[in-house]
Amino acid sequence: RACYPGVEGLPDMPAFGMEFQMKKELDRFRYYGFGPEENYCDRRAGARLSVFTGTLGDNLTPYLMPQECGNRTGIRWLRVFSAEKSCGVIFEAEGRPFEAGVLPYSARELENAAHAEELAKPCHTWVRILYGQEGVGGDDSWGAPVHEAFRMPAEERRELAFRIRPI
Repeated sequence: RACYPGVEGLPDMPAFGMEFQMKKELDRFRYYGFGPEENYCDRRAGARLSVFTGTLGDNLTPYLMPQECGNRTGIRWLRVFSAEKSCGVIFEAEGRPFEAGVLPYSARELENAAHAEELAKPCHTWVRILYGQEGVGGDDSWGAPVHEAFRMPAEERRELAFRIRPI
């Protein structure tokens, strides 16, 4: 459980949640939420609620500049597991659904690479479990801001609750 009390006078939060570093052998995921493609709070119209399966490598969108990608919204449960071994973990929402991403790089690694070739060979699986994150915005090619409904004001209280179990 993670709780943010809300603080007045700070800029919007880009995201609120946790990031877990796991063994790279946990290279598959299955979830009940919106998909099958990546989606965000303001980019969910084309997604549908169902059970989807994916791989770590396929979830990394090959943007020209490495950046945040692979997010899924409305997650009720997320299994991250090894295709070779019968092991893994399951994250289960408590109360409200969460957002999640499963990638071969951390948010920090993606943020600090200007080009894909600057990313080292993946050594881990990174799982982000989020209360939510700001919308993508950019309704035009000139950098339109995120719509008010999809912002994450810093003064709002947020609570993220989920269980983690081995599978």
